[in-house]
Parts: sequence; C-alpha cells; structure tokens
Amino acid sequence: MIKSSSKGGNLHQDHIAALDLGTNTCRLLIAAVTPEGPQVVDSFVRVIRLGDELATKGHISEAATLRAVSALTTCANKLKSYKIQRLRCVATAACREASNREAFLEIIRSKTGLDLEVISTAEEARLAIVGCADLLDSSTRYAIAFDIGGGSTEVMWMELFPQKPPEIIEWTSLPLGVVTLAETLRHNPGSYHPLQQVRKAVAKDLKAFCDKAFIYPHLRRKNIQLIGTSGTLTTLAALHMNLERYDRTRVSGFYLTSEIVNKTISGLYAMTHEERLLHPCIGPLRADLVLGGVAIFEGIYDVFPVDPVRVADRGVREGLLVDLMRQ
Repeated sequence: MIKSSSKGGNLHQDHIAALDLGTNTCRLLIAAVTPEGPQVVDSFVRVIRLGDELATKGHISEAATLRAVSALTTCANKLKSYKIQRLRCVATAACREASNREAFLEIIRSKTGLDLEVISTAEEARLAIVGCADLLDSSTRYAIAFDIGGGSTEVMWMELFPQKPPEIIEWTSLPLGVVTLAETLRHNPGSYHPLQQVRKAVAKDLKAFCDKAFIYPHLRRKNIQLIGTSGTLTTLAALHMNLERYDRTRVSGFYLTSEIVNKTISGLYAMTHEERLLHPCIGPLRADLVLGGVAIFEGIYDVFPVDPVRVADRGVREGLLVDLMRQ
C-alpha cells in the first residue's frame, strides 16, 4: 500500500519516482523507500491537455508541447532535489497516436532531460490495476476495472486471489477519452444527443468484449465487483458528497450505489456550462471534459450494472511506484 507523508522526505534517503504523461494531465510521484513500502514525499499534478488537437488533426499541437515542456521542467527540477534510486517516466495515448510523436519526444529530451517511454495499452491497463489492487475485495472471484483517460479507455476483466495480485484475464482499449471527445464535441459541448451516441458506441463495443471473455454468466451470478480509476468517477463521488473542494482522502475508496450514480449524473446533465465552470469539484479545467467522461461511464455501466461501483483515485503513476518498489 502507498502511504503519504505530510512532512517531506530525507533528501539523502533512497527514493523512487514515477511520472505519467497522459493525454490530459502530467503527474509525478516521488516516494521514499521504507520497509513498509513506498511513502510519498512529493508530488506534482498539472492539466496540460496534450491531446487537444489529437482527435481533429492527429498530432500534438505546438501549444500543448509548450505546456508539456513547462510541466516536465518542473518535474525534472523536483527530481534533482532527491536521491532517486529508480525512475520510470511513461507516456500514454496521446504519444501512442500522435503523428509527430518522435519529434515531440526529442523536444522533451532536449528541453528537460527526461526520456519518456511510450507504453502500450496493455501495459497502461496493467499499471492501472497494480495501482488500485489494494482496493479490490477478494470476497468475489472476479472484478472489472476501468480507466477513463484523456485519449483512451481501458476495461479489464480480472480474477482475484487472497494474498495475491489480481490476474488480468482479458482487457480491451477503446479509442475514446475525455480530451479527444471534448475536441470532437467542441461546438456542442453539452449537447445530449452526441453524448448518448458515445454511450451507445461504448456499450456496443463492451457487449462484444463480454461475449469474448464469457463475462455474462458471472454478471448474472453477481460474482463480480466493479472499480473505476478515473477523474470522471472521482468527480461524481465529490459531487455526491457536495465537497467544498476536492478531497482525495474522502473520495478514494468510496462506493457509489446505482441510485447515487443515476441521481448525480442527472444533476450534472442539468447544470449549465457556467455552473460546471464555477463548481469547486469541476472548475474550468474539467468543465468541458466531465460530460464526455460521464457518457463513456454510462456506456460501461449499461453493460456492467454492478451495484455499487468503487471509486479509486489511483492510476498509472501509483502502479509505477508499486512496480519500482518490487524491483
């Protein structure tokens, strides 16, 4: 289990670090190596919208590159302040798909000194599971986990074991994420009809995935739990709790019942764009992203109506830390 420290770390102590450059957000965790596991001593999160032109133009824009360089320069400076024993820096969907990927990676290397590893969808799915494994309950034999990202959505079908990490049986990656959807729906950001088309498309793909992985019999027996690692789900939990500002410690691990899900999504659809902009748990950085994420989640929940669904404010960078600690 990953623990956090409010006091910072001993700069001469051995540390490990994980950096995740996503389609929407740049995230860094630095952790001290302790006998009890990784203890986070420093972190960094910045929304950079790396994929802001990916869906429409197929490349990482010049403006997004500048935002990435700025964020990663901050990360590189933080890393220099610690004795880093092991480091892994990964990039996901935007870098996988961008036509100018190699040019972008070279700019990052030359400007920041960081060498980004572009990981596959399979590795991204695995890391997301590793990061939230301690929130899974081995009282059921199977679990479905999903990660709604900026440029893609991963759905994993897993078998659970007592005292052992979960094993991924099947997984799928959908080429839909909150940033690429926002770009596609830029001229109709709150329009209900195109969002429902997204919902139907996601459900159609996942029904085929269910058939391939023989999931339906287990769904009928209710021998499955559902967990989501995404900003969409954490936002729904924060909205339900009516938080004055987002609090990760209260959100991560929270259970959303189907009643809460339906009520919260209805309330979100009823908000105006201005209301989403001003809401402390949405704000300007997520106001045009959250409805696309909700449409993807609705498609997932249509196929996997497991009650309740557990919220995990975890992801790839936490999975990276756990991996590094095991090495």
